[in-house]
Amino acid sequence: MFWPNISDRTRLKFPSNRRLKIREALTPELLATPDCLDDNGDPLYIVGKNGSTTGLTTGRYSMLEAYLCDEFGVESVEVAVYNFNQSSGNFSEHGDSGSLIWTGDGRMVAILHSGMPKGMSSHVTYGTPAWWVIQQLLIKYPYAVFDRVEF
Repeated sequence: MFWPNISDRTRLKFPSNRRLKIREALTPELLATPDCLDDNGDPLYIVGKNGSTTGLTTGRYSMLEAYLCDEFGVESVEVAVYNFNQSSGNFSEHGDSGSLIWTGDGRMVAILHSGMPKGMSSHVTYGTPAWWVIQQLLIKYPYAVFDRVEF
């Protein structure tokens, strides 16, 4: 499911114990130009999250960083994730905020914070890019480590 294009499936190394190790965050460059392809050969990431409300769900992220500005001129950088398909159900619901959005090979994409409903479903989910969250945390906690293997 995470690699719809057969040429990407060589990257699939899902652990036999079913515990995917989360590793580095996708860079702004990889968010702008995903290094995975859909079944039509277009760049995208199939992403997952495990939310408090909806549990484990999958969605589609395809090269769209949204830059929003509120009425006070405060800008934010966000990523948009769409439902996996029309029959898969919502990628997120109320109560899933704070969930990590990740790729099938364990790279961090974003931290989920909101959604935009379309009819009776949540059509788009928004998240703060993980690279930006880590950058902000390192300002306050310069010795924080996000890719530790052993404790």
